[in-house]
Amino acid sequence: MKREFLAYLGVMAVLFLLLLAWLFSTPEAIARFAAPDYLKTETTLVKITLEGGHGSGVSIGNGYILTAAHVVKDAKAATLKTKDGKTRQAAVLWANTEYDIALLRSEDTKIDAATLDCRVAQAGDFITSYGNPLNVEFASAYGRIAGEPRKFGPWQSVFVTDITTVMAQSGGPVFDADGRLIGITVGVMGAPMGFSHSLVGYGFVVPSQAVCELLARGEPV
Repeated sequence: MKREFLAYLGVMAVLFLLLLAWLFSTPEAIARFAAPDYLKTETTLVKITLEGGHGSGVSIGNGYILTAAHVVKDAKAATLKTKDGKTRQAAVLWANTEYDIALLRSEDTKIDAATLDCRVAQAGDFITSYGNPLNVEFASAYGRIAGEPRKFGPWQSVFVTDITTVMAQSGGPVFDADGRLIGITVGVMGAPMGFSHSLVGYGFVVPSQAVCELLARGEPV
């Protein structure tokens, strides 16, 4: 009788494990429990190279690339590099210095595209930032939005992040936890240190709502 009972428990345990495996293999379960597809968002990042320096950018589809205006400055063209090592040329369509956002266009329309979300992300939201800091290509950093959008310094509208941010990350994409593009990195906070400034790591990001408004205008103000 004891053996039969133990065998019964064993069968029930196996059935329970099979049920769990089935439940967690459904699309709904995968969507709920799987981590965001960061590899997909990562491949939308591009390195933007110009004479004398480089920055970051993000593909939004059909050959269009978003970056920071101060990355391209007055340039008419730039070289793009994707994570697979391929390079191609892009024309600078416009640059808005008030918001520090620029739009480029490449003839290559096959670069993976980010999903631009025009909503305003909230303080405390988990975010992922991609960029090409200094001599490190295609790097990521993780953190949260540390403050809601505000006018600050030279920027018409930026929110603050606690993500480690350094030079050449400018123009790179910032994604929410669902992999949607919610901002473009444009700067890093500096602290006065006597006669110079020290970078403290906090980043400034133009919210996607402002980017969407600029794209809707079709040209900078």
